[in-house]
Amino acid sequence: MFQPRSIAVVGILAMVQMYVSELVVKGFEGEIYPILRNQTELMGLKCYPSINNIPGSVDYVIVCIGAKGTPQLLKDCLLKNVKVCHIFSSGFSETNTPEGKRLENEIVKIARDGNVRILGPNCLGIYNPANGMSIADGLANESGCLGVISQSGGNTTYLSRVAPMRGMGISKAVSYGNAADIDESDLLEYFTEDSKTKIICAYIEGIKNGKRFKETLKKAARAKPTIVIKGGISEAGMATAASHTGSIASSVQAWTSLIRQVGAISVDNFDEAIDLALLFKYMKPLKGRKACVIGTGGGASVLISDDLYRTGLSIPRLPPEIKNKLENLMPSAGFIYTNPIDTQAYFTTDDGLHKTVKILNEWDGIDILIFHTAYEVIGSNNLKWSGFMKKTIETAKAADKPKAIVLHYVFSPDIYQEFFSDLRESCKNGLPTFLSMESFGKAANKFIGYHKKRDEKV
Repeated sequence: MFQPRSIAVVGILAMVQMYVSELVVKGFEGEIYPILRNQTELMGLKCYPSINNIPGSVDYVIVCIGAKGTPQLLKDCLLKNVKVCHIFSSGFSETNTPEGKRLENEIVKIARDGNVRILGPNCLGIYNPANGMSIADGLANESGCLGVISQSGGNTTYLSRVAPMRGMGISKAVSYGNAADIDESDLLEYFTEDSKTKIICAYIEGIKNGKRFKETLKKAARAKPTIVIKGGISEAGMATAASHTGSIASSVQAWTSLIRQVGAISVDNFDEAIDLALLFKYMKPLKGRKACVIGTGGGASVLISDDLYRTGLSIPRLPPEIKNKLENLMPSAGFIYTNPIDTQAYFTTDDGLHKTVKILNEWDGIDILIFHTAYEVIGSNNLKWSGFMKKTIETAKAADKPKAIVLHYVFSPDIYQEFFSDLRESCKNGLPTFLSMESFGKAANKFIGYHKKRDEKV
């Protein structure tokens, strides 16, 4: 399914063109067969009127025709010895109609009798940057270590686009829709064994087999960090999940208990999932919850303290010996030598920030260093003039302690450009970077809790 040698795309022109263009642009190295009755060529590729007219073998078929025509197409696929049918089409059990359910049961029976697997229906399919399989434009060609399992095609696309921008590349991502055949447990088993996937993120609306899912999730969580987002925990969310993928959502209490028992990690949304995945990728386990924050902006520092406090991290005050060293290093006017540290070292001597962080790095009273950039506090011109982020990145990389960067307080259009440039540069240098102090704190709290539970079990 993830490494086909040949792919055929069947359906109306717009959908066939969408998938074929992505395969071509992303550099899929296998054979690509567009199947269009009234067209002879598409993007330089020969078109075929039916799958039976294709001269070579076909491993994987993307189905974009109406639901009623799908059973016959599956029968044609059996004659061609197709291995996997990815059914993009909707109109099956998610409609909650007798006809939709009947059609879904029919295609499953055809597939099982003929030894072909179905991905979907009602799904976007597979994104595998390593071999050029893609579900949408704007997805990176570079592979990463985050494996994504998602019932929702839109959510799969969102995470696959945003995570690489935050320095979290995708190993493979799967939108699996109604899960008529291949379900969440099958995919969890695969990603547990996949050597390229170091972290798993799963978005799940409903579960096909509760007992099997519990066992597969437990094995996945033992093997690698497994982050789970449960869609449909509110009354409105449950109703939407039922009409989206035909899923019957479980209670919040049952779900929370399951996640806790198996050792997976529950988050509320994909942004939280990316935050947490960044820590697993870039940061070694933290020894404790004591943080030291360094940046600029007195008012920002006050709010930062509150944000971290609410997320369970502690901000110890600087002991007299550390405070004295910092005061001797820089004049105290305009500085706050408590914790967070509001310093103008960024704007003074070239090595002022380096010397400041060197003192903090040698302090045994903290477990992590957090560098923050409050954009609207400093101003775009000052950022450009001072090389603020260049100093931050160089200094952070030189520190031995675990470290993170927070880029926040962004509003002005001109500063957004600076922000995205700094975000990309920070990611390139392997530094976990967050968009608010609260988002870092939440992720760090779960990161610490995860490692604590694992240590207790050992």
